[in-house]
Amino acid sequence: MNRKTMTGRGPRARRVLVRLLAVGGLAAVLLYTEGQWESRSGGRMLVADLLNRPEPLLGGALAALIAAAWLGDLRTAVRTATRTVTVTAGVVFLLGVLSAHKVSAAETRSREDAPAGAESVLVVVHRSYATGPGAGEHWQVLLESGAGWSARRWSLADVGGGPDDARLVEASWTGRSQVTVVTDSYRRVFNLDQDSGEPVEAR
Repeated sequence: MNRKTMTGRGPRARRVLVRLLAVGGLAAVLLYTEGQWESRSGGRMLVADLLNRPEPLLGGALAALIAAAWLGDLRTAVRTATRTVTVTAGVVFLLGVLSAHKVSAAETRSREDAPAGAESVLVVVHRSYATGPGAGEHWQVLLESGAGWSARRWSLADVGGGPDDARLVEASWTGRSQVTVVTDSYRRVFNLDQDSGEPVEAR
């Protein structure tokens, strides 16, 4: 094998690596976007739990794109500028993500199966924030319906979040396909659709 063939193989391998890193970074962003979308009320809960993870997915995407930028630009001056910009932007971005998702909170979670063995579970998540702008207590009332990859998670109520906000009194099954949420300021009743399992608020 002559020197010219060996010399050409290095740049070609570099270009392939750059493409792989770029594709991998973009794929991680798309996966996180899918996880965010499925985290909405009525989204598929297994997909949300698996993919709505900003630290590993966005952090990995950022690392892959920075590496692709460094390897893909061989001109010294531009490469130096690219490194400075990408590293600075990356550090700022990750600090923002971490600060938004690492608020200290004490969390408890309760689960109550639906009466008569229906494939639905009432979940109440209680978080207590000792410090920060959202100091206080917060409750999420959720309904998990179905099984496996088709299982969906519905949001019934978000209660509290501040010292002067409402407080949850009770969330419970009040029938085979009915859930009642009671706070110190309102009472809401949800009936489950027999076909889809979607909770519909009674009027």
